[in-house]
Amino acid sequence: MAESKEQRLWQTCTDGDLEVVKKLADDPAVDFNWVGEDRGDAPLHRACRFGHLEIVKVLLAQEKIEVNKGNKGSASSFFLASQEGHKEVVSLLLSDPRVDPNKPQKDGGTSFFIASQNGHSEVVSLLLANPRIDPNKADNEGTTLLFIACQENYWEVAALMLADPRADPNQSTNDGATPFFIACQQGHKEVVSLLLAEQRTDPNRQNDIGVTPFFIVCEKGYKEVVSLLLADPRIDSNKADDDDEATPFFIACQEGHKEVVSLLLADPRIDPNKPTNDQSTPLWQASQNGHLVVVQHLLASGREIDTRRRSTFENRTAAEQGRAMGTAEKGDDETLEDFERSRTNGPLCADLIDEYERDPVATTHRLRRQPGLRDFFIGHLFALVVFHSDSFTVINERTAHFDTKRFFKITSRLPLDLLMLLCNRIFGSPRDIILSRDSEPGFQLLARTTTWDQ
Repeated sequence: MAESKEQRLWQTCTDGDLEVVKKLADDPAVDFNWVGEDRGDAPLHRACRFGHLEIVKVLLAQEKIEVNKGNKGSASSFFLASQEGHKEVVSLLLSDPRVDPNKPQKDGGTSFFIASQNGHSEVVSLLLANPRIDPNKADNEGTTLLFIACQENYWEVAALMLADPRADPNQSTNDGATPFFIACQQGHKEVVSLLLAEQRTDPNRQNDIGVTPFFIVCEKGYKEVVSLLLADPRIDSNKADDDDEATPFFIACQEGHKEVVSLLLADPRIDPNKPTNDQSTPLWQASQNGHLVVVQHLLASGREIDTRRRSTFENRTAAEQGRAMGTAEKGDDETLEDFERSRTNGPLCADLIDEYERDPVATTHRLRRQPGLRDFFIGHLFALVVFHSDSFTVINERTAHFDTKRFFKITSRLPLDLLMLLCNRIFGSPRDIILSRDSEPGFQLLARTTTWDQ
């Protein structure tokens, strides 16, 4: 069967043969909006999809061209040019008053949306500069292009969006998730930092089930993002979810994220004992799940830890629940790894809690001598602030006396230059001094010294 003129036009718009397109443009019998049964696109769709700028110019000059016609996937030519990141073609189409730059697909996605989703920052910049573009246009699920940029970690696109006063950084999806929430959920530290710098951002906006961005980063165990959020005074670090009143600290203990737990314990704003609505405490949950290291961190922190509260779920204390896990049967939805950890470590958690109840001070000091815990309390996880004064206390003002040898043992993992400066100040000056590390901004492990036994 001979090829029709329309079929030839379609193919040349795909291949980019400008001279053939010009010849066909002079033939009034050619249908420039033709879409064959085995074709999904019209010629203009093809030229825009492949970025053939000169061919697009020829097609737009046709009087009967349908510039907003959707292909079989409901995408317009402008949508396809934006999707592929063809900046020159997008600019040309924007200059044509017939083109609707906000025309959505069936799912509600717009050209601006797809350009953001695909990370085409130059196209996004062009679109933002056009007054006809609605930067807050969402798809059928309520997803905006800023949301997509934050979800996919497109920092440049997100920065362009936030620079536009029309863009709403708090516009949520149908399930209540904001751009800030999704950036936190995905652990995109740079985008989170960008959004925190925007004063319009509400960093505590909950989704539809009452979960805050801070809660989700603690649940996921994103240590660096937790650090960023805690450094922002706007963050409500104790805000519980709406389901069972679990706090961010509770969920970090439940999931066994020891580094996040340690960061939170170092912040005096955190309530380490706030229970859920069934009176389960963070310690209770960690003991039940066999997160022995988390229990160690709790008891070594120097914070007042509630060991006696009974959960109404099992009417047991944290120690009793941990001990019961040693003989518990595997749950239907429980993984083998979780079951074995609870069965093995639950009784160990119980023994440690019993020891702590008998002598909390001695237990705390013993745990702090363990190399792993010492690293968390004195090492690289926290910014270290050391005060030279008349007593030595850690975090909660409990007094603990250290001799010189022990001091050097504790600080042995500090960088040599900081250790030298610290020693010079402690032994050479009576004034109070503050030394801080910038490895984890926003965190301070406070240590007061007064008595150094020689």
